[in-house]
Amino acid sequence: MDLQGRVAIVTGGGTGLGAEICRYLAAAGVRVAVNYSRSESEAQAVVASLPTKAIALRADVSDDAAVRAMVLEAEGILDGPVDLLVNNAGVTTYAPAADLDTITDEDWAHILDVNLVGTWRCIRAVARGMRDRGAGAIVNVASDAIVFLEGSSIPYVVSKVGVAALTRMLAAAITPVRVNAVAPGWMDTPWLDRYVPDDVAAALRRGDEPVVAVDAVAREVLRLLADDDATGQVVQLSE
Repeated sequence: MDLQGRVAIVTGGGTGLGAEICRYLAAAGVRVAVNYSRSESEAQAVVASLPTKAIALRADVSDDAAVRAMVLEAEGILDGPVDLLVNNAGVTTYAPAADLDTITDEDWAHILDVNLVGTWRCIRAVARGMRDRGAGAIVNVASDAIVFLEGSSIPYVVSKVGVAALTRMLAAAITPVRVNAVAPGWMDTPWLDRYVPDDVAAALRRGDEPVVAVDAVAREVLRLLADDDATGQVVQLSE
């Protein structure tokens, strides 16, 4: 797929990996809707830095009406249908896997609703238009936790295993729309400061544990969006 002139939505696009993906897309000539839920100033800063037409759009991916409204607004302001979607928005809570008493039912519901069902909502909101036009590409952000079965918390890992399964199922179900996923390991992004204890974040930043380069993940997202032969792939990116 030639990405030049296409319209993309990147959820969670205001910070970290999402912001880097927005920059890579814009460098390829894509008009970008930078979605955010809480990081308005960061999303606006990303928009201001992009060389193509872009807009910051607030929508909580756990709210179906807000997701559908975001798609319509993106298409109206960016003058074209959404042909590219990157599902990057995500949340977690930190708890060692053996600590079964820390995670609440509310944690489970919120993490699954944003990470897994939110991904589903965003795909559903764009899929019909993509199928009617006979083209479209979606990349979901999973985690290498789907391979190692360890991460910030059990609900987070389970949500990302679900994202990987959803990717493969929809790749078969909504052709000719292509659906792929990246599964990166730990990255040095604001995610560490928001969700990870200070000592764990410091250890990662010291290099005590492998950390994946954010730009390497963004490049892989761009490749999957552009590669007409890529669908149903879940690409692990670990150091």
